[in-house]
Amino acid sequence: MKIADINNKLLETWWALLSQLSAENRLELASRLINSLKVSEPEEKKENDEWKKLYGAWADDEQSAEELIQFIRESRAVNRKIESFD
Repeated sequence: MKIADINNKLLETWWALLSQLSAENRLELASRLINSLKVSEPEEKKENDEWKKLYGAWADDEQSAEELIQFIRESRAVNRKIESFD
């Protein structure tokens, strides 16, 4: 099945659901869809800027990097059993 066929099938499915709405509700939905296209940034720019939100995420953490590393290592639970080949 081609992508165009899948898209058309999805559109038909959505239309079957939305056609049951009143004309006023459909106009409101259409208005919201149009506004969402006008306001949003290009998806590529949004994806590229996501990592910037993480910058300084632990800035208010009172632990030093060494203390944090030690905490992580100590909290590991290793339950591995080493068996001989004999």
